[in-house]
Amino acid sequence: MADQLPTKFRLTVVTRERKIVETDAVETVLPASDGEIGVLPGHAPLLTSLKVGIMRYRTNGEGQSLVLSWGFAEILPERVIVMAETAHLAQEIDPAAAEAERLAAEKELAYLSSHDPEFAVVEGRLEESVAMINVHRGI
Repeated sequence: MADQLPTKFRLTVVTRERKIVETDAVETVLPASDGEIGVLPGHAPLLTSLKVGIMRYRTNGEGQSLVLSWGFAEILPERVIVMAETAHLAQEIDPAAAEAERLAAEKELAYLSSHDPEFAVVEGRLEESVAMINVHRGI
């Protein structure tokens, strides 16, 4: 008899400071460096780098979102481990602070050349603040 594919996988999201998520999930979408990656139970083994963006996951019909900033994901058929530089759950996001950070980063970028080493850092702050605003709004 052929092996059946799993119907869920163990999802773990950690940063250096803490464990953000540990749950059984039926689907996740990760902000990989080359674009979004959708993961379902039984996914082929994969190691990918992550960029700043929104990670979504579903547990038995209930969808959740969080903001990741850089890191790696190890994807196996029955487990996904995300190791992020930073991660913010929707309920932890201060929308006023995220909007203030977005405005500050946009203002800073206006005065930087794209060749300036600081440009990528400020651009990352901008992407993170926009992702936080979108997660807070439920986008």
